[in-house]
Amino acid sequence: MLLVVHNVTSATRLLDVLPLFRDDLRVQVLATCTGSSPFQAGVAELLEATGVPVLPWEQALATPVDLAISASYGGQLDEIQGKLVVLSHGVGYNKKLTTPDTGHRTPDTG
Repeated sequence: MLLVVHNVTSATRLLDVLPLFRDDLRVQVLATCTGSSPFQAGVAELLEATGVPVLPWEQALATPVDLAISASYGGQLDEIQGKLVVLSHGVGYNKKLTTPDTGHRTPDTG
């Protein structure tokens, strides 16, 4: 199983589900970071603290996995060699918003 990390926020969401697999000896857990997020500060340290082996992104793309789990849509997720599950990483993350109709108000009216 491959945890696909984009930033600390997505990593913490993935770490929420890690205990579901951690003690299953049939499952080898690996992690990778896509490098696609501008908010990567702290990712390497967080992954190191988990003890999960970390693959460089290019190596992860070349490694077939039974399951990849991501908490963001960024990066080249379509190039992962295996089934992909994308979890939300916060309230409203996958929510579709429409622009509210404010009548005569426009953004430039203050």
